[in-house]
Amino acid sequence: MRLLSLMNREVRTSKRELLTYALTIVLILVVNATFQAFFSRYNQGILLSSAYDELFSSFLMLGGFILTSLMFSKDMFSKDGQQEWLMLPATSLEKFLSKALLSAFAYPLALIALFFATSLVGEPLLLLFFKNPIQLFNPFVSEVGTLLVSYWVWQSVFLLGATYFHKAHFIKTVLAIGVIGISLGLLGMLFSKIVFSIKFGSSYDMFNTFIYFDSSVMESPVGGFKVLNVLGKIVYYVLLPVFCWITAYFRVEEVQATDAI
Repeated sequence: MRLLSLMNREVRTSKRELLTYALTIVLILVVNATFQAFFSRYNQGILLSSAYDELFSSFLMLGGFILTSLMFSKDMFSKDGQQEWLMLPATSLEKFLSKALLSAFAYPLALIALFFATSLVGEPLLLLFFKNPIQLFNPFVSEVGTLLVSYWVWQSVFLLGATYFHKAHFIKTVLAIGVIGISLGLLGMLFSKIVFSIKFGSSYDMFNTFIYFDSSVMESPVGGFKVLNVLGKIVYYVLLPVFCWITAYFRVEEVQATDAI
C-alpha cells in the first residue's frame, strides 16, 4: 500500500532526529524520576506526584506541535525537496496523509509506548536503590484521554500552520492563534455587552453583573445554553479539526501546482 510506504519513508528519512528525540525524552524521564525517588527516600517517604504525568502532557503538546510545524517545511518550501516530493509515485492526498497521520496518531501512540516502557524499566530499579514505590505511567486514565482529544484539535491547527507559513511555522502559528483569540475575545465581550444591555438595560454595568452573578439569573435560558454548549463542542472537537485538515490539504495542492513547478 502506497500510503504505508510513504509513512515508512517519512520515518526512515527522519530516523536519526527521531532517535535523538526519543533518547532525550528517556534521559529527562530518568533524571526526573530519580530526583523524585531521592526526595522521597530522604524526606520521610513523602511522595511527589507521578514523575511522568506532567512531562507527558508537555511532550505531547509542545513536542507534538513543534514536530507537526516542521513536517512540511522541507518538502513544500525547499526547492530541492519540492521537486523530490513532487516526483514521488503517489497522489497528493496520500503524501499529505502520510505526514498528517504520523503527526496526529502515530506520534501520541509512540509517545505513550515510550513513557510506559521507560517507567516499566526504570521504576523497579528505583525501587531497588531508593525503596521508592513503583509508579508506572498509566495511559488508561481519563486525564490522558482528555489530553489526546485536545491534542487532536490543536494538532490540526498547527498542521494548517505548517502548510500555510513558509518559515518559522511554529512561532507564526502561535502568533496567529493569539491574534485570533484576542479578536474573538473582544467580539465575545461586545456580544455579552449587547445581550446584557437588552436584558438589564444599557445603564447596567456588565462587569458588576459578572461579580454579583447569581445562577438564578440565568435559569430561564438554561436550555438554550445547553444547546449552545453542545454545538460549541461539535465545532471545537469535530468541525475545527476537519476544516483545518481539509484546508491544509488544499494548501499542499496549491503549493505543488505553483511553487514546485
